[in-house]
Amino acid sequence: MSWSPFSAVTRDPSPPSAMKILPFLLVLLLVAFQGAAGGSLARLRRPYMQCGYRGTFCHKGKCPRGNYYLGPCRSGYSCCRWL
Repeated sequence: MSWSPFSAVTRDPSPPSAMKILPFLLVLLLVAFQGAAGGSLARLRRPYMQCGYRGTFCHKGKCPRGNYYLGPCRSGYSCCRWL
């Protein structure tokens, strides 16, 4: 039998192997688990700190220069410590 350029087209395609399907199944599994968890895989919010005691204060935005940032004290405010 001689070779023809159409010989590759006329062959039966092989069934997809497990290695080709595996990434798709993994993504599908992750999406299903995130939906079942109620979005708990999303970034968790840290609770706000209590500020205003023992040399700490709450300041809007970033802490002023010369003060140490401790964490958020409320939305849009930073808990800072006097140095």
